[in-house]
Amino acid sequence: MTYCGSEMSAPTPPGLLVPVWKDYQWIAPVTQEALDRFWPSHPVAYYVGIPADETPSGGESIPVAATVDRSNWTAVLREGVREMDRRGFTYLYLILEEHIPVASCHEAHLNITLPFLMQSLPAVYISLMGWDNRRYTSRSPVLDAARYRLKHLNRPGDPRFHLHPALWNVRALLGCCDLALGDPSQKGSAWHFEKINDRDTRHHPPEWRTGCYQIHSASMRLHPPNMVFRCLESLEYHLYQLLQGIYPLIPSESLRKAFVSFFKFDDVFCHGPYPLFFSGIMSKGGVNPFFKEFLKERDPDFLSKILVRLPGKS
Repeated sequence: MTYCGSEMSAPTPPGLLVPVWKDYQWIAPVTQEALDRFWPSHPVAYYVGIPADETPSGGESIPVAATVDRSNWTAVLREGVREMDRRGFTYLYLILEEHIPVASCHEAHLNITLPFLMQSLPAVYISLMGWDNRRYTSRSPVLDAARYRLKHLNRPGDPRFHLHPALWNVRALLGCCDLALGDPSQKGSAWHFEKINDRDTRHHPPEWRTGCYQIHSASMRLHPPNMVFRCLESLEYHLYQLLQGIYPLIPSESLRKAFVSFFKFDDVFCHGPYPLFFSGIMSKGGVNPFFKEFLKERDPDFLSKILVRLPGKS
């Protein structure tokens, strides 16, 4: 197989790990259905944090030791990562149960291109949330077109080790879990996992700090946009960069919230090889209204399948 004009050796096949929060077990069948539908050739999905008898058909269960507190999100995740390590995986896709694909994936990029880039760069983390969506303002360097314009996350404030869907080096992910669990007062929350690993990278080896990347969604999506849409997306991106520059200047919290709500900063559909919605299915304990509106327009039947699974609806 060739890659950008040169011969590409077969990359190490990645695993797929889905940690399930104890209150979101009802989402797991939706996750599996979305993976099967939009990424038919996906690796076997290993679920951790859900009882074996509730693991979706087609997935596999990773047991959690009885001594592990199920309300400690990071401790449950670490159980899953340790098992993936024992099974011999070098890389894995980490996909939280609520970050389902919502359109057809670019399977060749997910199965071959990105694992190849993990090995050849080398990288320890490649986020599937594209840097070209309107939420990001990083000025970090962008690689050439032969490497699909990946952004090298090497500056303070870059979204390294975030929990949007991403391809991870298994040992790096274990290290991030250990760092997050170093402060028991934080109770292993997913929020703390991101914050401590994003801000306190001095505890990581240099190759981890310098091995983080983020996709350019327009370069890796299944159906690349034509020139008109590319220009419109670029215009939207730069407009939101300007708006994010205004945000810190707003004098009160109530006005800042109104500003974010009016310009719909969380209403972000990211294309890329794994099309997803920025905030996932859930938001503040309920179904994300932006996600709901998005699926209502594009795929109302699938939305109905999700809503009927809500606790209390069956």
